[in-house]
Amino acid sequence: MALPLSALNGSTPSVQAQLSQYRAQLQQARQEAAQAADRVARLEQQTQTARSESVRSDDKVRGLESSEPRQPPSTPPTTRRSINTLSQLSGTVLDVTA
Repeated sequence: MALPLSALNGSTPSVQAQLSQYRAQLQQARQEAAQAADRVARLEQQTQTARSESVRSDDKVRGLESSEPRQPPSTPPTTRRSINTLSQLSGTVLDVTA
């Protein structure tokens, strides 16, 4: 049984419409895939930039921590009054009469 040549080539109107729709969907899917790939590339670049900034910041923190001054120059040393063995504050006599 022989088929008409037009049916073999897929040139019937319904097949042509399906093929046209398929091509349009394929083209749209390829465009969306290309856009997604571009977005991924941009995000990867942003990620790499953020990682580099993080490493630099961590290095700065470590550098500052390792060079911490023993006593900040703006903070005066604290002076505490010591208590001597006679239960007196230095320079102050306690009233011991009861």
